[in-house]
Amino acid sequence: MKIKSDYVIKSIGEDIVVVPVKDEAVRFNGIISLNKTGQFLFKTLQNYDLEEGDLLKIVLDTYDVDEARAKKDIHTFIKKCQKHGLFN
Repeated sequence: MKIKSDYVIKSIGEDIVVVPVKDEAVRFNGIISLNKTGQFLFKTLQNYDLEEGDLLKIVLDTYDVDEARAKKDIHTFIKKCQKHGLFN
């Protein structure tokens, strides 16, 4: 999985949102809110083509979080991205 290049992260006040640009701005009308973990996953998938297991390893190496919680958060993030067509 890799995030399409036509999506960027913006900070609006304290909120972190994904905003479509270029051709995707016509297709996708809206924004997606992220928390700090979602921001980390989004930025990681902007730069690398990774699978869910790869993301889990990176999150566990980066954050002090139990594996079950990390799996749940990653799965939720992936489903949200798939729902909105953010992956190449």
